[in-house]
Amino acid sequence: MNDTYIELLVKKPDSKTASLLHFFMVGVGAVLFLGGIFLDIRLLLAGIIFLIGSFVPTLFNDIEYEYLLLEKELTVDRIRKQESRKTVANYKLDTMVIMAPKGSEHLSRYAQLKTIDYSSGTQEGQPYEIVVEGKGEKVRIVIDTSQELTDAIRKLRPRDVFLR
Repeated sequence: MNDTYIELLVKKPDSKTASLLHFFMVGVGAVLFLGGIFLDIRLLLAGIIFLIGSFVPTLFNDIEYEYLLLEKELTVDRIRKQESRKTVANYKLDTMVIMAPKGSEHLSRYAQLKTIDYSSGTQEGQPYEIVVEGKGEKVRIVIDTSQELTDAIRKLRPRDVFLR
């Protein structure tokens, strides 16, 4: 058989803002909690709320994206804290208009389109943009690629993939 199957796992770097917010909320929560023990029960409750809420910013850290190319379909899964996996998108490469490196001049006419970013946000990940036709509209998708993934998509759609 001539099936195409490629998996690529990309880790998104931790957000420094989310980490700082987490530590700030833990500090404020601890101060309020201790103040509540000695002064007022309302401060104690506010401290507990801050301590519980301090774990919300950590949801934006430790995120990985897995790209799965199976035949002519690209599936993107988001993995949080290596525990929960959710399929966030499926794209049929039959609807692909163009694929080029991020910032390429080939993408200039698609600059006004809605962009969905599934990349690591770093240049080391070789970010590429793919323009696909969705439900009545075109969408730009940003993913990190490997040479193997780029070559496989190029074999499927040779006229639509640009390497520069």
